[in-house]
Amino acid sequence: MSLLEVFVLSVALGTDLVSVAIPIGMNGVSRRTIFNAALVFALFHIVMILAGYYFGHCLGMMVEHVETYHINWPTAAVEDWTGALGALVLIALGVHMIKENFAGESTYKNATCPLEGLALVWLAISVSLDALAAGFSLGIMDVNLLKLSVILGLVIFGLAIIGLMLGRRLGHLIGARAELVGGGALLLLGLHVFWMAICF
Repeated sequence: MSLLEVFVLSVALGTDLVSVAIPIGMNGVSRRTIFNAALVFALFHIVMILAGYYFGHCLGMMVEHVETYHINWPTAAVEDWTGALGALVLIALGVHMIKENFAGESTYKNATCPLEGLALVWLAISVSLDALAAGFSLGIMDVNLLKLSVILGLVIFGLAIIGLMLGRRLGHLIGARAELVGGGALLLLGLHVFWMAICF
């Protein structure tokens, strides 16, 4: 793959992250938390795409060994289940944020941060599952893995910073109901992704 192709792939994989990062950023997260979370998102994307690549490469070799080249169905299957799994995590996070806001357990100033601890890990997994499916597809291609990892990591880091900072600004404008708006956005996004994964 050329440098441009790797960059375009990285941006494409980061679009879901931006759509998730904006409502998450509305929780009033600190700049340090944003930086740390962006690093985690970048790392998970790199790990996922490399794991998918090696799995797809091994499967491609096995298929080639039995002289069968029709391997499109595994790629589609991986994309479907990763999309559905990621959507369920987004739905759960959205519901949790909405529930906290209505219960009065949090406000804009002391909202539970979804970018720390186990919540961050689950979120990073959910937004990087597309990279797993993409890596699976790349496993049958000639790819420079070092170049792929560096560019993907930098692009994902940058997009995460942009999305979270934009959400943080919007959160300041919206105020106390920022968590409710962000949770609703995550819920709708998760439902849309889940519907697309199981129906198309």
